[in-house]
Amino acid sequence: MKRLLVFLTDPLKAFQEKGEIKARYYNPENVFSEVHFVSPITRDVDPQEVQELVGTAKLTIHTVGPRYYLTAGLPFGSVAKILETVQPHVIRAYDPALRGSLAVYWGRRLHLPTLISVHADLDEQRSHEKRFMHFVRVLFEGYCLPRATDVLCVTRHVERYAHRWGVNTERTHVIYNRVSGERFEQSVKRLQPLEERASALSILTVGRLIPPKYQACLIEAVARLNATLTVIGDGILRESLERLVDELQIRQQVRFIRAVPHQEIARYYAAADVFAMATHYEGFCIPVLEAMSAGLPIVVSKIPPLVEIVGDTGQLVDNDPEAFAFALQRLIDDSSLRNKMGMMARQRAATLDGSVMEQREAQLYEALMKTTEESPIDVH
Repeated sequence: MKRLLVFLTDPLKAFQEKGEIKARYYNPENVFSEVHFVSPITRDVDPQEVQELVGTAKLTIHTVGPRYYLTAGLPFGSVAKILETVQPHVIRAYDPALRGSLAVYWGRRLHLPTLISVHADLDEQRSHEKRFMHFVRVLFEGYCLPRATDVLCVTRHVERYAHRWGVNTERTHVIYNRVSGERFEQSVKRLQPLEERASALSILTVGRLIPPKYQACLIEAVARLNATLTVIGDGILRESLERLVDELQIRQQVRFIRAVPHQEIARYYAAADVFAMATHYEGFCIPVLEAMSAGLPIVVSKIPPLVEIVGDTGQLVDNDPEAFAFALQRLIDDSSLRNKMGMMARQRAATLDGSVMEQREAQLYEALMKTTEESPIDVH
């Protein structure tokens, strides 16, 4: 009976609302028989509705409310009671800030292994987003990262950030975010020359509508092309991007879709001819790997994480409309190039498939549990 305790950054209901319920996301290869969540709200989702997240494990949600951190480090607090009840073998958190620090604090106190995920170079994020809380988070990163048992990084680029914060190479593990290539096989297709097609080239981009994602770059690029752009995502820039489309008088070329459930996203890749992503920074980028799995030719910003994921299978360009327009025009003009790039992208995606990453994460958990003592936990 192996038990995992997860300090959630967001409640499970947030995953459900976004349609992002992924099989065994929290329990790779069903390595745990029980998965327990510390949820930062007073009422979370019905466990049965998100059971898929933990596979065959028993799922338990411990709701502690948004202010639980005020007593989270004390032996009489709600977190201490949960730990004593659950008796976990591993403690997990998905950010190196408050939740990660709590996981590490209790792990060290109870002699339990802790696994902390890092999904972005947070120093790079701070250089782009001058938000006060990003700088407060430095205090938690400085405590959490050097003291975690192991740190899971979603790219080599993110791993370098962890090394800067004092995590040695033996304790970092690069495991990409899981994307199941099998789900996107139906999307793989051969692309016809434009003169044989009934419509313009269809370009797809997926991501939150926030400043770092820079969808305006793609909109301005498409204004110069015989192509359409589908933008999937929502966020604070929705209205300004809609205005930009109207100003450029390309309403017939650009379509916005606020959200698509995870189970349905594959059909949007199937309907597209090219995937494009203009972005200032990323830690990983799940939509890029999904598009590669679907066999789409890729045109993305030339930033380290995307260079790492795409390799030499796509077009990596400067982050400006002119560069994107030039790269996309090449694909409009040359169907054989589109087919070649799509095939290469699919082949590379297969080497990064979610099944491979799931196995690596399960093996990491197994290695961590070899250090766990089979003795009752006493939080006092």
